[in-house]
Amino acid sequence: MVDIFMSGESIAIPPRIDTYENVAENVFVSRLQQTEEREGNIKLAKFLAEKTNEPVFVLPHIQPSLKKSKALREIYFPNGVKENKNPDFYFRGRFVDGKSMVNIIYREEAILKRKIQGRIKDAFKQAGDAFIEIPLFIDKNIVYTAINGQLNSSKQDHIVYVKYGEELFLIKKPDK
Repeated sequence: MVDIFMSGESIAIPPRIDTYENVAENVFVSRLQQTEEREGNIKLAKFLAEKTNEPVFVLPHIQPSLKKSKALREIYFPNGVKENKNPDFYFRGRFVDGKSMVNIIYREEAILKRKIQGRIKDAFKQAGDAFIEIPLFIDKNIVYTAINGQLNSSKQDHIVYVKYGEELFLIKKPDK
């Protein structure tokens, strides 16, 4: 991992930054990010960069089944990526996986909580942190209850970034 300096602060960047394309202010996309999730990841990265005014790196997607996968991962991923996993973002020196719920059709509170928690749990399998896009029809209390429940059930300290309309929330496990 290499550090660059922006506004006097050191910013963690992934290796091989020369293989990233600057697609918007503070949004850098790996040329190896060629998945069906690419456009959605770029959309979320733009939102996160705009709201925080910090760089967001959309990481490469390297299929674990490729023969050269291990070698490619050592070249293109920052240290710390879970084996056989492909986190979507590198933000503030942490790995973040993006999930969206904009196409969800359920309206029952219990089902919505389970769906939110399931998406976050899936994100935590890919990366240490999650970034979830929640549609506005889901009440904020449902969102907070679901996320806090998932965070409290985890043994690790995670951060969940929430896109709720045009608002960005950061939720993490309370300090004990």
